[in-house]
Amino acid sequence: MALTPRLDIKQSQSLVLTPQLQQAIKMLQLSSAELVEFVAEEVAQNPLLEYGERSSEPIGEEKSSTEQNNVGEGENSASGATDKEDMKTSDDFMQNTMPSDASDDTPLDTDYSEIYDDSFADNIGANPSQNLGLNGSNMITGGAGNFEYTDTSADQRQSSTVSLKEHLDAQLMLLQAKPYEKIIIQYLIGLMDEAGYINEETSLIASRCGCDIDDIERIFKIAQTMEPLGVFARNLSECLKIQQINNDRYDPIMEIFLDNLEMLGERKFSELRQMCNVNKEDFLDMVEEIKSLNPKPGLEFGEETVYTIIPDIYVKKSPKGKWLVELNNETLPKVLTNNHYFNQIGGKPTKKEDKEYIDNCIIKANWLVRALDQRARTILKVSSELVRIQKKFLEDGVQYLVPINLKTIADAIEMHESTVSRVTTNKYISTPRGIFEMKYFFTNAISSLNSDNQYSSKSIKYKIKELIDDESPKKILSDDKIVEIIRAEGIDIARRTVAKYRESLQIPSSIIRRRMKNPVL
Repeated sequence: MALTPRLDIKQSQSLVLTPQLQQAIKMLQLSSAELVEFVAEEVAQNPLLEYGERSSEPIGEEKSSTEQNNVGEGENSASGATDKEDMKTSDDFMQNTMPSDASDDTPLDTDYSEIYDDSFADNIGANPSQNLGLNGSNMITGGAGNFEYTDTSADQRQSSTVSLKEHLDAQLMLLQAKPYEKIIIQYLIGLMDEAGYINEETSLIASRCGCDIDDIERIFKIAQTMEPLGVFARNLSECLKIQQINNDRYDPIMEIFLDNLEMLGERKFSELRQMCNVNKEDFLDMVEEIKSLNPKPGLEFGEETVYTIIPDIYVKKSPKGKWLVELNNETLPKVLTNNHYFNQIGGKPTKKEDKEYIDNCIIKANWLVRALDQRARTILKVSSELVRIQKKFLEDGVQYLVPINLKTIADAIEMHESTVSRVTTNKYISTPRGIFEMKYFFTNAISSLNSDNQYSSKSIKYKIKELIDDESPKKILSDDKIVEIIRAEGIDIARRTVAKYRESLQIPSSIIRRRMKNPVL
């Protein structure tokens, strides 16, 4: 066969991500605060976008009936489902404003892992964290919504006291030290954490400052004379040592005591007392002295700003016993297209460049309005399905948490797993048991010994914590004993799994717990 040049026509299908679709995907995984900031930027850049008045009615509600999703019996209201009529209305709305290459856009629930790099999700904002505990008891009572939530402004919650840095800077001006020493101390103040500790390696500090380690140690001694006593320490032992020196209570015995302070935390009282070579009464006096000291002196000067988590979804049980799911409209920015302004400028003769700019603005404005609506509907669908599956958890507690994964929700609402993953990122749901991140409800499954039942890993952790909390000081449960008790209930679990769960709960081993609950001097 001869090798000759030729022209071929070939038809193929491929996934194409338009800028508008990339924007919609990005909006799915934004938190409420990030969404407000994102929309503000769009409104500032687009003259055809404007903020609308906040509505007391949730998104997607028809005035005549039900905004809230009734998931108690699996019934979905107008706000929870994106039915064909809703989609038809949205398509008609976009018909005259969408570009020609966007008419066959890929659906939002397509897997874009091969054609779209969404690594930027790791860099969007900071995932606000909250230690909810296993029973969700640490509920943050703040936020806005329709379920009788009260909120205090962030400015009122922020501390107005002098910060630790400001307090130390004021002392530095009066400190008897050489200029270069003050510069290094100023650098150390910048390295200090909120508790007053320096966590950087001393050798690394010396290298950066161009000094010997001996010089840095000498400068540390100067800095450690500043108030509050204990700041500029590099560990707890040094922090307490600084305070004891000031109290004129630092002697060779106290030095041994502080150098082996970890033994006090491990309740090795007898061994530590023998190392100090003191009697029981003197040892108890030393322990009381240590308890009277401040292990975190920096916390006296203002607290770290705590931001209240405002939930995206509210869940409440109706008087009839049905679980209602509602969007928090206060976190959703409402934007409108300024059609009046568009008609005004559209009726005037304009240059070609101006016309293209206006057309582009109206396309972006209409797309943003549609994307915000679709984002709200998708969040509501995912959260409604979560509440339907985890209804037993809401009623009876964490021990009844059902093990589910992203695929379980994706199959139920007929979307892709990647869409569910984006929707549940940085989103919070308020329940009668507390405020939880949506990711909290996705847990690993532990198999049963005698049936096809599965148990949530979080419910197993709760069971382990419950067993240890109820154990007798004279009969401490070992990991093997805990495995035996749990397996007797029909749950297939290994000893290493119990040890891993116990450590994740920050529960010490049976040996340390025995010392803690049965201290012997």
